[in-house]
Amino acid sequence: MKKENAIIAIIAAAVLGAIGGRFTAKPSAPAPTAAAAPETVKADALPAAAAAPTKVPSIGPETAKVTIVEISDFQCPFCSRAYTTLEDLRKQYPNDVRVVFINQPLPFHQNAKPAAIAATAAGKQGKFWEMYSKLFPNQQQLSDANYQVWGKEIGLDMTKFAADLKDPEVAKTVERDMAVATGLGVRGTPGFFINGVNVSGAQPIENFKKIIDEQITKANDEIGKGAKAGPELVEKLTRVNNPALGDNLIKWVFKGETPPANAAPADAAKPGDKQPNQPPPDDKTVWKVVLRGDEPVKGKADAPITIVEYTDFQCPFCSKVLPALEETLKNYPDKVKLVFKNYPLSFHQNAMPAAEAAQCAKEQGKFWEVEEKYFGNQGELDAAGLAKHAQAAGVNMGKWEACVKDHKFKSVVEADMAAAEKIQVTGTPSVFVQGRKMVAGRAPEDFKRVVDEELAKADALIKSGTAAKDVYAKMVADGKEFTPPPPLDPKVNNFDYDGSPILGDKNAKIKIVEYKDFQCPFCAKIIPTLKQVQKEVPGVAIVFKNFPLSNQCNPKMSRDMHPAACLAMYWAFAAQDQGKFWEFEDLVYNNYSNMMPPDGDMAARQAAQETKLKGWAKDVGMDVAKADAYVKAKKYQPRLDKDLKEAESAEVRGTPSLYVNGRSYNGPMQADKMKEILKKVSEGKL
Repeated sequence: MKKENAIIAIIAAAVLGAIGGRFTAKPSAPAPTAAAAPETVKADALPAAAAAPTKVPSIGPETAKVTIVEISDFQCPFCSRAYTTLEDLRKQYPNDVRVVFINQPLPFHQNAKPAAIAATAAGKQGKFWEMYSKLFPNQQQLSDANYQVWGKEIGLDMTKFAADLKDPEVAKTVERDMAVATGLGVRGTPGFFINGVNVSGAQPIENFKKIIDEQITKANDEIGKGAKAGPELVEKLTRVNNPALGDNLIKWVFKGETPPANAAPADAAKPGDKQPNQPPPDDKTVWKVVLRGDEPVKGKADAPITIVEYTDFQCPFCSKVLPALEETLKNYPDKVKLVFKNYPLSFHQNAMPAAEAAQCAKEQGKFWEVEEKYFGNQGELDAAGLAKHAQAAGVNMGKWEACVKDHKFKSVVEADMAAAEKIQVTGTPSVFVQGRKMVAGRAPEDFKRVVDEELAKADALIKSGTAAKDVYAKMVADGKEFTPPPPLDPKVNNFDYDGSPILGDKNAKIKIVEYKDFQCPFCAKIIPTLKQVQKEVPGVAIVFKNFPLSNQCNPKMSRDMHPAACLAMYWAFAAQDQGKFWEFEDLVYNNYSNMMPPDGDMAARQAAQETKLKGWAKDVGMDVAKADAYVKAKKYQPRLDKDLKEAESAEVRGTPSLYVNGRSYNGPMQADKMKEILKKVSEGKL
């Protein structure tokens, strides 16, 4: 079975799950989803049509079979929700999906255009996606001051960033994007083209996956006829899927050409036309949201309608949905109850401790009092803050502290998280009304609409003899459940470990092969997890193999996606030759984002990178002259050729790609869960 695997570390922040919009399966111009058209961009504000192509931000493998064009606004709440969906899609299709971004800041979002300029300015230093991942999760805090804070956090050259923020050419790049969006008929946000297939609005993830799966099938058919995965195949499918707009998508988005003045598709809305603002359709899918019976509950115990909220105490969006939930309970005092479920996200360091602490308060009958305190003080959820607010809520501190120290309810939180995976909870808050995921908003009127629909069904069941307390269980009994793929593929690939850097015993029972690229941000992010696993699981070794995403040294790549990857790899081989590989690897990945200047002549950029590599080589105690001679003599070439040959056989398409004893790893990247899987491998159970 062909398996393309690249484990992508989660960089999404805790935002709502996939939120509804209007779905259009046919290849036509997308319907607007905002209340007003974007500002008109004057022709003289755009870069000249004959100017050099604009480099549109993209993320994902060059060889992806599916390209998603995201047209979005950093201040648009639906866009932030779609952001989570795209991050989940990239995790689920690590080798098959690539995302490109086009700015469409709407005029009634005053912070949207400055945010777009900040992201574009960060992109000039190769940090667009890092800034993108700051802006969407923090869209309530968009400001000039915070762009500076986030710029420092992602490692920008702040002097250059400040200059680029004021550079008219950066603003013109954003305005070019707006002209592209207008030319493609996207007047509201978010809008998407999936290999040309138009999707309007922040749809449920299942809608995206349906199209993606169809496009992968089409791509595989073309590959079977001799086509190669990559840009040319995507362009071909885009033209087929969208005859009206395909050529413009390719010219303006993929190739970065500037559209002519006032470009717009014939069927696009004209300036001044009334824009529709109808609510998106509700998802009717019923998920099997199972309750254990010991969860915190607010409302009448035998209420026929159950709202289940999966939440995270450190998630800002979770606190914002609370007023609507409280109003719903108030409006349906005997008909609706709220059930609290935990889903602490791994990138919120205080979320898991807060979840456990709240369960310890529940043991004393103080859960909802503590819940209110924690959500009301999300900036104070360190150990001292948890204790402070628990005490303010009236808990017995001696019992509470002992409970927290013993992690008494950690298993309860983990049980919630395990159940969440079966119903595809991927972000917070995820709210289910009678098993139906709320994908159409979080305002009180959204809840009212769905609750009223479900009450009609519940009343019919009650009239037919079902007790009110049993209505919920009966209505979700046949609900949908998600079955994740097995963590390891059945196919066993053969790897030659001799000559490769190995962390741990070379005779270890379990060998994790990691195919990586030295300029890959996700490769850097998995290092702590893999080192923890290697250290804590007996009999595990990490084997490093190379798959640089650059056609400078990897003939399987059609372009130079990561121009600093090859030279860094050569010096890593030299470090290995001197027994310093792992120390050198740490330094490179800690500095991968500024390893090479983002602009200028390539020879000059590589010379600057070489100077840094030599400095790092000296820092880890290498003989720099010997290493330089090693690189110049290309002594690394046989080892690189072997890595790439094995990568082709193992069907590596992106980085990082992991293999456990030769089997492609598809499991979670949380250390605890990975350790459980490896334990089963060690015991021969997997």
